[in-house]
Order: sequence, then C-alpha cells, then structure tokens
Amino acid sequence: MEEMKKPYTLRRLDGEDLWPVLDIVGKVLPDDLAPVFTEIATGEKSAAEVGGVVVFRLVSAIVKDIKKVKHEVYEFLTSVSGLTKDEINALGLMAVPKMIWEIYNAEKDFFEHQA
Repeated sequence: MEEMKKPYTLRRLDGEDLWPVLDIVGKVLPDDLAPVFTEIATGEKSAAEVGGVVVFRLVSAIVKDIKKVKHEVYEFLTSVSGLTKDEINALGLMAVPKMIWEIYNAEKDFFEHQA
C-alpha cells in the first residue's frame, strides 16, 4: 500500500505543551493507576516492570474515557500542527491517532523518561 505525503508538519513540543498534555492525561487516567503512571513517568519503573496487565488496564481505561478529552486533544493537535479541527477531521479516520503516535515517537524522551 502506497503511503501518501502528510499534509501537515508537527512542531517539537515545548515547555508550554506540558500543561495540556498533563490536563489530557489527568482526565483519562484512572485514579487507581495514577501511582503506576507516576512511577513510569519518573523513571522509577519501566512499563515492562509494572507488567503487561497494568499497561493493558491503563490503555483500556484511556481508550474508554478518551471522549472526555476530545476538545482538549483537538486543541493540542491544532497547536502542534497548525491545522484546524475540521482540517484534521478531513484527513480521515486515523488522522488523530496517527498524529498522537507521531508526537509520541518524536518526544520519547518526555514520555519514556528514565532516571
């Protein structure tokens, strides 16, 4: 399958991007998994150390509650891409997850911080 050229460029995250990311994560992270997320984020433990079951529960909870942060996700993606919500939607069903994945891959030092 031929991959099309992306109609957008994502800028690198900066210090101001920390706040919307924390807001989004805080709204979808289940309270009982908050300590686990903190251990991963601070580098105390790796995702492998907390185990696949916990990671699965975390991903499951986020997917289930992602609709709670729809507005915040679009605002964040608009900020990093320069596209409007309507332009992002016009890119197709997988545009939002692809953009989030690209940001994650570009910012692994933030998302996978190891002490």
